[in-house]
Amino acid sequence: MNLIDEMLEDHATVRRLFTEITVAPVESRENLFDSLREELIRHEVAEEEIVRPLTEQSVPGGEHIASERIAEESEAEKMLKEMERSQVGTPAWEQLFETLRLSVLEHAEREEKMEFPRLQAHLTASELAEKGKTFESAKKMAPTHPHPGTLNTPGANKTLGPAAALMDRARDAAARKSA
Repeated sequence: MNLIDEMLEDHATVRRLFTEITVAPVESRENLFDSLREELIRHEVAEEEIVRPLTEQSVPGGEHIASERIAEESEAEKMLKEMERSQVGTPAWEQLFETLRLSVLEHAEREEKMEFPRLQAHLTASELAEKGKTFESAKKMAPTHPHPGTLNTPGANKTLGPAAALMDRARDAAARKSA
């Protein structure tokens, strides 16, 4: 799968998870939210490592596009962190969830309409295919929880991401063990 296809598939997964959470009974939402959070964080980290630099380097005006998308991702990461601290199903959590849902869906739409077509226009099919593999690898190595205190830059993600991912996986394993 090429880079654009990988990202579109992730967007479809996120949309599906938002819908599932919206209609799920409260007792099922926590596990679904964990899946959503993990998908969003891994996707955004991979975008910041792979896609944003490509946009900056390959697309006219790409610095502005990449900067706007990173700012949106940073806001979503803060909301996810706040949601982790809140009790699922409470009015505060529900309000955060709806704000996150709208924000993420708008973000994905902007990527799909403003960024992806420009990347397709300025990169070859083989470049998109290679970057698709790199994107998928970056997702596998990415953290699974938000870390809004860290910089959302390719360098910071590549330097701090593996340590954060290791801590997150230990945290996830401990949570599964105690459940």
